[in-house]
Amino acid sequence: MQFKRFWEENIHWLLLLWCGVALYIRPGWIPFGLGVIVWIVLFFLTTPASFWNLIATFNMDQDKVETYLRKAIAYQPASPKPYINLALIKARRKQWAEGAALLKEADKKPGKRLSPQLRNVWAVCHREAGHYEQAMALIESLLAEGYANDKVYYNLAYTNYKTGHLDEALKAAEKARTYNLSDADPVLLIAKIYFGKQDYAAAKDNYEWCLQHTSWPVESYYWLGRSELELGHFEQAREHLTTAVERITSDPALSDVPREEAQAWLDKAIALSPEPIPQATAENGPNPS
Repeated sequence: MQFKRFWEENIHWLLLLWCGVALYIRPGWIPFGLGVIVWIVLFFLTTPASFWNLIATFNMDQDKVETYLRKAIAYQPASPKPYINLALIKARRKQWAEGAALLKEADKKPGKRLSPQLRNVWAVCHREAGHYEQAMALIESLLAEGYANDKVYYNLAYTNYKTGHLDEALKAAEKARTYNLSDADPVLLIAKIYFGKQDYAAAKDNYEWCLQHTSWPVESYYWLGRSELELGHFEQAREHLTTAVERITSDPALSDVPREEAQAWLDKAIALSPEPIPQATAENGPNPS
């Protein structure tokens, strides 16, 4: 199996070797072309999984890419590449459970194990699929190996947040932020954690930072409005929830909050906030009638 993986992942060097030899001996275009054809036949017959994986790599149609990768996997290759490529597609499509299963199969292949970056993606797939114990085990193994960066700590923070361990989540999120102070993602998570801890003032401060440091905030307006509502800042809550409803309506893919939920909280803010003073009354004094 070790040799099979080596052959699947290195057969392209045979073509490059032939190109180098042909450049040196200059056999002519016909012998050169015949050599390339022989390599293609050898490539397809001895490594069909690598062949279909290569076809998928250069295809722009995502549906066809998935079809070709499934063909590659059907040959049960020793190389994990087709499994990894399909898993990444599944992760982008938020098909987390299938992505986690594919990366598990990839990690079983002979030779070196998955890279730390891919194992962190594997942990994200487990986390989003609700497999929190598996996600935590992968994250802890990465940290034990000394592989620590903003993505790993963010993953640790989010997993703890999802499991209700808010103090641990806050520590990990703050650690993730130290790697890149301009990154809004850890701050958004920190704000969510403070909201979960019912520290609405701290949540409000962090959401306001996010509004100033993201190009097109959508969900931040919603949670900022929710925080202000809890603090009794009803007029500010109404203003920010109004913006949240408008932006969620125009860009629903940018928010995990349904428009109906945002609208319900806006209605509550409107009901709780005092009526604005009519403009004519404010400018001209009280109406004598």
